[in-house]
Amino acid sequence: MTKPHFSFWFVAGLGLVWNLMGCLNFITQMNAEAVAQMPELYQLIIEARPLWATLAFGLAVFGGAVGCILLLLRHRVATVALLVSLLSIGVTVIQTLSVVGLAPSTALALLVGAALYWYSTIAARTGWLR
Repeated sequence: MTKPHFSFWFVAGLGLVWNLMGCLNFITQMNAEAVAQMPELYQLIIEARPLWATLAFGLAVFGGAVGCILLLLRHRVATVALLVSLLSIGVTVIQTLSVVGLAPSTALALLVGAALYWYSTIAARTGWLR
């Protein structure tokens, strides 16, 4: 196992922050009082979301956070966790597209999820993960 480049720690740490913000967003959306304080459009989107999409959203953000933690711990299974997160993001994107169309935040989530998975495969190939 080789020593990771300093950018590895930056990417994994930034990915963890991104996914923890997603976890906070998920938890907030599960709180009826918090949802009631949101603009009406957001309330409608959240309340209309089917259970399967809510589960995919949770799996995407919590799976991404676990994947980034595993990256920071330099475990090879981080790649699997980030792939599960990316696939869950894809499911969430499909549901969001059917309700409101393509939103910039949706595209950004897909891009970040794909980038984190891609980077984890590079880290595994270069021997940074055990």
